[in-house]
Amino acid sequence: MKVRNVLASLITSNRRLRVKGNVDFLTFSFVTKQSDSVRWRGKSARPNHVLTTRVGETFDLVVPPGVAAYCVSVIGNAEATLRYLGGPVLAGKLSRTAHPIPCNSSDFREMGGWLAEQVDGVSGSSSISGGLALELEHEYLRRLAACLRAGIPSSINGDSKASGRIDLVQRVEQHLLHDLALPQTIDDLCHIAGTSRRTLEYAFRDYFGTSPKRFIKTLRLNAARYDLLRGDYGSAHVVEIASGWGFIHMGQFSSDYRHMFGEKPSDTLRRTPSLNGV
Repeated sequence: MKVRNVLASLITSNRRLRVKGNVDFLTFSFVTKQSDSVRWRGKSARPNHVLTTRVGETFDLVVPPGVAAYCVSVIGNAEATLRYLGGPVLAGKLSRTAHPIPCNSSDFREMGGWLAEQVDGVSGSSSISGGLALELEHEYLRRLAACLRAGIPSSINGDSKASGRIDLVQRVEQHLLHDLALPQTIDDLCHIAGTSRRTLEYAFRDYFGTSPKRFIKTLRLNAARYDLLRGDYGSAHVVEIASGWGFIHMGQFSSDYRHMFGEKPSDTLRRTPSLNGV
């Protein structure tokens, strides 16, 4: 199934199946059923690990009868957006694709279940177009980034101080997501976390690879894009949507938006109504 710059497919069979070959796009594979017979590049695939193949690398997956593997490939601007959403943490993981990427078990199961809803029963040649495709592409990338980013970096395993920073960051993230439109200063977040600005800064850079301020901007840019994708060009306005998510300087908002999504916010809004009617 093709959704703009995202390709999603299902690998399964009633007999042992091996799929091997070089890939042209960054590809992620989720094996949703644990089995010692699942092999990735000649080795056993561990549970809750995302099998990742970069452009030009060899995809080599063996699945036993009845086991499903969902594969998602991202192309061009979609890969750039995914890397931006995942930040340096995800970039570091993608630099080590000889080893599968570990994820939190709950995030892995949620992603696998969502992929099953999207892909099962859909022909591999199917293509979704129009406004729905624009929204669905964004949802694929958002979910992928969240799942891949959520795994604890190996450098902090067993480090109680680092684990404390993870708890701190996740607490702040949940607070932000509860009401993202609410104006928040860094001092407000420090109060929520019960820590200093310096500790909060270090914690965010350790976990997300970016500063708290930039992290908030990324969340709000995605929220603004979601509203633009669902907007009616005849009644919605970029300024209203952007200001609703706390963006005051429209020139800077437009620049940040274009850098992240590869198009101007007005372009996103302008084509939505005609595409929704397709």
